[in-house]
Amino acid sequence: MYLGNPLLPINITVLGAEESVRKKLDQKNWHEFELKPIKLILVPYFLYNYHYFVEGTGDGKKTVKSTVHGILAVDGHDIEIREELVELLKTTWKKAIAEVPRGQFDEKWCNIEKKEQEEVLQLKTAEWFEVPKQNVVISSPKKFFVPFYKTGVKIENKEYPLIINAIDGAIEGMKEIPEREKGYLEITRETVSELKHPKNWIKYSREAFEEGTTKIVDAARGEKEKPASVTKKIVGPNFSWLDSKPIWLLIIILALLLILIGIFRIRV
Repeated sequence: MYLGNPLLPINITVLGAEESVRKKLDQKNWHEFELKPIKLILVPYFLYNYHYFVEGTGDGKKTVKSTVHGILAVDGHDIEIREELVELLKTTWKKAIAEVPRGQFDEKWCNIEKKEQEEVLQLKTAEWFEVPKQNVVISSPKKFFVPFYKTGVKIENKEYPLIINAIDGAIEGMKEIPEREKGYLEITRETVSELKHPKNWIKYSREAFEEGTTKIVDAARGEKEKPASVTKKIVGPNFSWLDSKPIWLLIIILALLLILIGIFRIRV
């Protein structure tokens, strides 16, 4: 069985796509989530050369002032220009094959008829560069399928759609997923792990000292800039400084030093 148009190479497997998504989520500190089933979809694309000109007036007649040439890619299903995929498609379209991929897949319908192909590409190019349609010329259009993996991840009762490019593994939709703030327990575990290397002690001590000094200076400036007529309010203790990782690290370093000193005294 063969496809109606050639298919660009599938370099990323389903397992590879899933692992890539999990790594990205781990970098955003998400460990509890529901990953939806991954499905292969084949999307029709057009890669073509465009040429357009800008006119000028001189001696009472119109003349061609300048010309622009380049390459663009259009998603044939959504009929949208995908400029960010041009380089990838340029370097892989010669590797396209007409064979159907193994396993289940969904072939997206092409919404650009063959007889209207050049006119639609001309129209999208004119829109993209904001030039008159009659000033645009299209040449060497190539049509093929681009493989993607479609999935989604559910986090805290909210679902985020994801599209993975099966050629290079690029993931669309990951930017919309917020980064989870770590809890104090997680920070403590990471800190203890990092402090297993003594070379980090001086580094974190210096960061804590610098940040603490900055906070003190900023606080002093704030007090100095307050109007004399402002009555000082009585507030409770402020523990916001504990949110600083360098300060947190310094506390743990000091605690470890006290433990070591205690052990040394007991042995003596």
